[in-house]
Amino acid sequence: MPERKTKWKFVGDYPLVEYQCGDRAGDRIRLRREIIVRNHEGKPTGEVYRAGEIWTILGGSTEPPVVLWLRQADGRRHTWDEDDGFWEWFEKVEEGEP
Repeated sequence: MPERKTKWKFVGDYPLVEYQCGDRAGDRIRLRREIIVRNHEGKPTGEVYRAGEIWTILGGSTEPPVVLWLRQADGRRHTWDEDDGFWEWFEKVEEGEP
């Protein structure tokens, strides 16, 4: 029986430390405005990420698609497209800032 191809690929290596947008793994960023989480039908789930939350840039994968890996304020991992819209949602937290 032929082996089925899957659209999923296990990624266990995150060597990317500097992203095209200028962020580096370990940098802290602040959410500029709240994000209302929606399900696959576009309906709010009740989960909201609040403006002002501090997230952390994580090392990323070089496997396509290359996306920003983030650690949310609650510790969960999250991905974000690395495009011009990133800085509309986040701002960099300078060293020494709480």
